[in-house]
Amino acid sequence: MPFGIFVGVNNHGKTVLFGCALLRNETTSAFQWLFKTFLTLMKKQPKTILTDQDPWMSEAIAKEFPGTKHSFCIWHITSKFSGWFTAILRDQYQTWCADFYELYHLETPQEFEDHWTQVIAKYNLQSNKHVMGLYEIKHFWVPAYLRDYFFGGMTTTGRSESINAFIKRFISSHTNLEKFVKQVDLGIEDIQQKELHDTMLQKYRGSSLRTMSPLEEQAREVLTPFCFKKFQEEFGRATLYSLLHGDGHEFVVKYHKNVDSKKHKVFWDGETATCGCKHFEFWGILCRHILSVFLHKDCYQFPSMYLPSRWCRDTFQSEEGSQMSDEILVDNLIDDVHCPPISKTKDRPKTKRLKGGREVAPKLKRSCGFCKNIGHNITTCPEKENIDCANNSQKKKKTASSSDMGLNPVFCIKY
Repeated sequence: MPFGIFVGVNNHGKTVLFGCALLRNETTSAFQWLFKTFLTLMKKQPKTILTDQDPWMSEAIAKEFPGTKHSFCIWHITSKFSGWFTAILRDQYQTWCADFYELYHLETPQEFEDHWTQVIAKYNLQSNKHVMGLYEIKHFWVPAYLRDYFFGGMTTTGRSESINAFIKRFISSHTNLEKFVKQVDLGIEDIQQKELHDTMLQKYRGSSLRTMSPLEEQAREVLTPFCFKKFQEEFGRATLYSLLHGDGHEFVVKYHKNVDSKKHKVFWDGETATCGCKHFEFWGILCRHILSVFLHKDCYQFPSMYLPSRWCRDTFQSEEGSQMSDEILVDNLIDDVHCPPISKTKDRPKTKRLKGGREVAPKLKRSCGFCKNIGHNITTCPEKENIDCANNSQKKKKTASSSDMGLNPVFCIKY
């Protein structure tokens, strides 16, 4: 039976398990039931969701979560490249992967559209079915079309895969359904204990300042250590950007070393700040370009909207009461768990292999190579012992010494 899990990331950057479920099969109706039940428990739709390219799951998400932005895991896409393009591109496969990597990190949809046409024409892949399929679903995997939505920086389902591997440590192929529920419950308790432990450590572990800037000090007081570390990386690189010119509330910043480096447009009117890279919308953390404008325009305090509660210290709440009620509910249902009905999987049906002619034909019994009888071999043949005795007596008669014949050994003829 398929086992589906819902995971996310908390304000400390740790993986959180929202729920899990056993499905009878992987069909659209089964996924619809799963998302309806999840919505009933969580009370609201998720803003974004990240999955693999399962068509039945995508259809169910579109029906049950119409207001949710759906994205595909980029790892599940690029892992198929070797099978798709190695035989076609041969020596150009590595350069194709490098060009695709640059395409993937373009910031705006217009840049992606322009470079996509050039790269596809460079490798003559206009009629390739895989390339055409990727372009049709570009809104599900290209970051340029996803940067307006908050994903917490996630582009793969790696967190889900790690939780799945962790739960497998508590179960095996011989675990029945009743024990499966209990073992998964133990795995969830272990995850919650580690989450509380990590939260406690990060809560009382101090973060050091790299500069004396009031902006960095304000961020340290509000943000969690995980988010504050991400902020420090962007804040440190903000000093490497120079302000080219400003027209009212619009500014253009550029990396100071490279002359041909990309220019970024930033809007800042004293209250609202936006950047073309959409780093804040996608990550929830201000980018280096906006921070560079803040430094050049003598901004010494963040507006409250740019310190989202999503990454603040005081937003973490341990719902012990709800956890206890869930545990009691599971314990009461364990006695009523029965074996599920057998359902067909969506893979190739498991049928027995057809046997060949030699396998179907009756096996012949082996016979002795000496007496041709059945039941023994030439080594254990009883008739062979009688013949061996007769042969030994004849050999003894033939082997007579020269002394027995009364001859001088010197005149003995050697044959």
